Amino acid sequence: MQSTPVKTITLISPSLSAGGAERVISLLANWLINEVDQVHLILLTQGPRFYDLDSRIQVHEPDFNIEELGRLKFTLKSFFWLRSLWKKLQSGAALSFGGKYNAFVLLSAIGKGQRVFVSDRSRPSISYGRVLDKLNPLVYRRAAGIVAQTERAKNLMQKATGHKNIKVIPNPVPQITPGKQLRQKVILNAGRFIASKHQDLLIEYFEQIEDPDWTLRFLGDGPKWEEVKAKAARSPKKEQIEFLGNVNPISPYYQEAGIFAFTSSSEGFPNALGEAMSAACPVISFDCEAGPADLIENEISGYLVDLMNHKDYIAKLKLLVSDASKRESLGAAAREQMQSFELSKICKNYLNFMLAS
Repeated sequence: MQSTPVKTITLISPSLSAGGAERVISLLANWLINEVDQVHLILLTQGPRFYDLDSRIQVHEPDFNIEELGRLKFTLKSFFWLRSLWKKLQSGAALSFGGKYNAFVLLSAIGKGQRVFVSDRSRPSISYGRVLDKLNPLVYRRAAGIVAQTERAKNLMQKATGHKNIKVIPNPVPQITPGKQLRQKVILNAGRFIASKHQDLLIEYFEQIEDPDWTLRFLGDGPKWEEVKAKAARSPKKEQIEFLGNVNPISPYYQEAGIFAFTSSSEGFPNALGEAMSAACPVISFDCEAGPADLIENEISGYLVDLMNHKDYIAKLKLLVSDASKRESLGAAAREQMQSFELSKICKNYLNFMLAS
């Protein structure tokens, strides 16, 4: 294999839109630029960038788009564009994020002497469609290594691929200093408005809260945003429900919220949940397949509720609303627990894994 500079790292992401994987890759890129000689970020599509990048990071994106070319031509042109980039960059290691794109990235690097690591960012047992469900396990065997976000994800990946070099590296959680002001009576939810996030359920749960001083606040957008907003407009508590869209920075909202309520049924690694805990916000979450249980120690640093146990979720939410001392103790324990996910610790794990493998 051709000798390459080990102090150059390339990261690959579909975009830098407002999503969890995009947030992690931007945090990783901004940390890496202070540790290695060069950082390249390849974006596979054009589009607005929600996250800020250090000006020293070299960003590469196609000068063509799917709307102009159609899916087939866009895919073929992207493949050869990527191959030309591998020839130019020749970095010490590359890391691709996204189960829908990792096989494509690995195939584009064949014969280019490039060590490519991959990481899926969705729940471990998610289906990416019939073709990718068969293709990914085969092509992933070509990867220099695989990053899993949780132990369950690692176990399933080992079983599917037989790969020997899989490492669990959770997402970095920015350490958010708790605000100096008193927390408001706000139940906060942050995330993409998609079916698996179930923001509509939270409206139903909120309707069971008798204290009229509490507000339900939603952050984020997505395909289900209008539908959930319409449901809120029909709610008897509609005057106490807010939709603020995407916000940046988001940390002040975690600092002032009284409760963070998470209703997702499918997670790879729940960034918003970790950030709320870092800000010492008491949290409640469904115990879905993977993710929340890696962050929350039940009844110590938050509440884990059996998936879709609506009665228990409402009971725990009512308990938090009514008990300020419980909110304070859970929030303090949550903040302490998130210190193990501190940015530099997690990013160093990524760098060491890519350079040592």
